[in-house]
Amino acid sequence: MSIRDRCSKREIETKCIHLEEAEGGYENYGTVSFPIFQSATFTHEYVGAEGGYDYSRLQNPTRERLEKIVASLEYGADAVALSSGMAAISLLMEIFAPGDHIIIDSDLYGGSIRLFDNISAKNHISFTRVNCSKDDISGAIQENTKALFVETPTNPMMNVCNIAKLSKICKKHGIIMMYRSLK
Repeated sequence: MSIRDRCSKREIETKCIHLEEAEGGYENYGTVSFPIFQSATFTHEYVGAEGGYDYSRLQNPTRERLEKIVASLEYGADAVALSSGMAAISLLMEIFAPGDHIIIDSDLYGGSIRLFDNISAKNHISFTRVNCSKDDISGAIQENTKALFVETPTNPMMNVCNIAKLSKICKKHGIIMMYRSLK
């Protein structure tokens, strides 16, 4: 039986606790659940030695564990855990190149707007704002449109987008659907 088959038979709560069975275990020193590693730095056999962890801001066992659990829950190959929603959006913007176009909701969190207007635009990524809770986004799709970015409910107006409907349009046109839930 494959790891995916074994994991898919478990309830979500069990998957969150027992990833080690699917991953081949870890040295847990008798702990019931995975511990929180609070160390900022890690030892190495010698300066420049590869392997293990270097510094917690790069990676640490706790965050790596979270990433593996999320990837397992989503049946993904990998996941990235970041410290904030804005860090996640900033990282997403790195997949786009100069000349790309992104449709964004007309009502977004101020941090998102500043990122798009001041950083992404400087990197020659263009944006079209559309009220995604009311308007059809199809008219805003251009030849160079690579993605749609929405937040739902929006901030500050609390508009709710129809994610399923927007996703169908994105799939039809081969563009990436990105959304951030502001719950």
